[in-house]
Amino acid sequence: MKKTIQRLKNERGLTLVELLAVIVILAIVAIIAFVFIGGVIDNSRKDAHISNAQQVINAAKLYETGGGTFPVEVEELQDGNYLEDILDPWTKASYGKKASINKGENGYTITGFSASGCDFGNGAVTESDINDGDRDTLCK
Repeated sequence: MKKTIQRLKNERGLTLVELLAVIVILAIVAIIAFVFIGGVIDNSRKDAHISNAQQVINAAKLYETGGGTFPVEVEELQDGNYLEDILDPWTKASYGKKASINKGENGYTITGFSASGCDFGNGAVTESDINDGDRDTLCK
């Protein structure tokens, strides 16, 4: 019993090699977490951009119900109080009033609605594409 107590008193903590091993393991875990969280944040921004596009289409439907004609600019929807100012999820700045909405045989189409981190490919996206909501297909 006396030898066990004396041996415990002689131990002074971790060696330098053990301490370095712990630091390396923590660094690896931190890097993996950082990469994972970065992907989650980017995906949530893409989803927010798609939701903003759905908002614009819903505003265009309200505009049509009120007797409006197509094509219509986002500026006209905002001036008519069908749509509030919406923000780019990446820059937190206003999208501006550059987008226009048209109604055709296949539903509504938004042209010129792009964000800093998500461009709808050719610049035009249909309502059905937006409702499908595949962020990786929409955001190119």
